[in-house]
Amino acid sequence: MPVVSTKEAYEKAREQYDSGQYRAAYRTTSQLYNRNPHFPPIVALHVSVLLRLQKPEEGTTIARRALRHITHKPHRVAVLNTLSEGLTQTGNLDDAIELMRDEIIRQPDEPSLVSGLGHILLLGDQKVEAIKLVEEARERGMMTLSIAAIFGRAVLRTDRLDEGIELIEGLISDLGSSDDLAESQTASKAYNALGHMYDRAKRYDEAMDAFTKANKAIPAMYSDDRVAAQVKCLKQAWTAERYEGVKRPETGMPRPVFILGMPRSGTTLTEQILDAHPKGFGAGELGLISELFREVAPNPENPYKTSPDEYDPKQIAQLAKIYRRETIAMADNPSVEIIVDKAPMNFWYMGMIALAFPDAKIIHCKREARDNCLSCFFQALNPGHSYSFDLKNCGLFYRHYHEVTEHYTQVLRDPRVGVPVFDNQYEDTVADQEAKTRALLDFVGLEFDEACLDFHQSGRVALTLSNDQVRQPIYKSSTKRYERYAGHIDPLLEGLGDLICETAND
Repeated sequence: MPVVSTKEAYEKAREQYDSGQYRAAYRTTSQLYNRNPHFPPIVALHVSVLLRLQKPEEGTTIARRALRHITHKPHRVAVLNTLSEGLTQTGNLDDAIELMRDEIIRQPDEPSLVSGLGHILLLGDQKVEAIKLVEEARERGMMTLSIAAIFGRAVLRTDRLDEGIELIEGLISDLGSSDDLAESQTASKAYNALGHMYDRAKRYDEAMDAFTKANKAIPAMYSDDRVAAQVKCLKQAWTAERYEGVKRPETGMPRPVFILGMPRSGTTLTEQILDAHPKGFGAGELGLISELFREVAPNPENPYKTSPDEYDPKQIAQLAKIYRRETIAMADNPSVEIIVDKAPMNFWYMGMIALAFPDAKIIHCKREARDNCLSCFFQALNPGHSYSFDLKNCGLFYRHYHEVTEHYTQVLRDPRVGVPVFDNQYEDTVADQEAKTRALLDFVGLEFDEACLDFHQSGRVALTLSNDQVRQPIYKSSTKRYERYAGHIDPLLEGLGDLICETAND
C-alpha cells in the first residue's frame, strides 16, 4: 500500500471535517495525532473533530496538554480557540473566559482573541462585560470589523443601538469598496450584525441591504437540480410498502427523540423546553444520524436511492447500537427517559430513523414559509446551507423540504411503519405556550413539569444562532416578520410559488 504523507493525511482529514464526515475525520486525525501529538495544526483539527463528535472532555484534555508546550503565537491562538470551544460546550464558560483573558495578556495586540472572548461572553449572556471588553480594546487603538460585530450584538437590545450602528458603518466606510471587504467572512459577520441592528431600529430597507451584502460576501453554490434529483430518489425508494417484512432493531431506554425541520423553525426552542424537564436531555445538534446513514448505505454518494428493505438488518442494528451508546454517554444520567437530537436537517433521514429506531419520536418543527426563509437569510448560517444566501434559493429549497417532510410523514404514520410524527407549529407555541408544551410532553411520554414553561431560566447554554432568543420568554415579534420586508421579498415569493398559501394555513 502506498505510504500517505502527513501533509496528505492532514488535507484529507480537513476535507472530511469540512464536509461534515466527522467519524471518518476522527479515524484520520487520531492516527495523525498519535504520530504527531505536539504539532499544533494537527492538535487543533483533532480537537475540533472531537468536539463535533460530542467528546468535549477528551478534546479539552488534549488541547490543555498541548497548550503548555506551544510558544508560537498563531499556533497558540488556534489551539486556544478549540480549547475554549470545548469548555463552552461542557458549560465551563468561566474557565473559557479566564483562559482567553490570560492569553490576551500574553498577546494584547491580537484582535482575534478579543473577538473570540467577546463571543464567549455573549454566549454566557454577559453583554455588559462584552461591551466593556470592546471599549478597552478601542482605548488601546484596536478596532476591527470582528470586534465591532461583537459590540453590535451586545448592544442590540440597549439604548446604545445607534452607537453600534455608527461604529460598524464607520469601519466599513473607512475600508471602502475593496475586494477584501466584499469577499471576507469578517465583512459578512459585520454586515450581518449591522442588519440586525437596523432591523431592531425599524430601518428595514437598510437592514435588507445589509443582510444582502452579508450573504454576498460568502461564496457558496446551490444546485436546485441536484436537490430536486435527491428528492425524486428519496420518494421512489422510501415507501411504506418497502418496510413490510423488514426486521428492525429492538427498542430500549432512554427513548430517542428527534427534532427536525428547516433551520430557524423553532428547533432550538423546542429542545430547550424538553431539556428543561427533569427526565429529558438535550444532546444538541448532532450529525451522528447523517454520518451513520452514509456509512451503511450501499451507495454513499446517493444514500437516498436505497430502499429500507435493501439494507443489511445487521448493519442497521449496529447503527442503532452505536447511536444509542454514544447518546446515552452524553446524557450520563440514569434518570433520563428521553434523549433529544436536535439536528434540523435530519428531515432528510426520517425514513432511516424509522428503520433503525422503531421506538423513536419525531417532532417536526414548522413555521410560516416566508418568516422561516427570511430568518434563514438573516442569519449567518454555515456554507452547508448554501440556499440561505439567496432569497429565491431559500424559497426553492423550502419547497423541497416541504415535499420531503410531507412524503415522509405520510409514510411513517402508515401502520406498516408506525413511527409517530408530531407537527410542532411555531406560531401555535407563541400563541399558547402552555397548551403546546403539554401536548409536546404528552407526545414524548413525559408528565407535565412547570420547569418546561420557564426553559429560559434553566441556565443552559444553547450553542446555536438562537442562543439569545432562548434566554428570553417566548415573544411574538418574530411572527409575520415578512410584512416589514414586503417590498424586498419578490425573489423569495417566486421561489416559494403556490406553497405560500398552503403553508400559511398550516
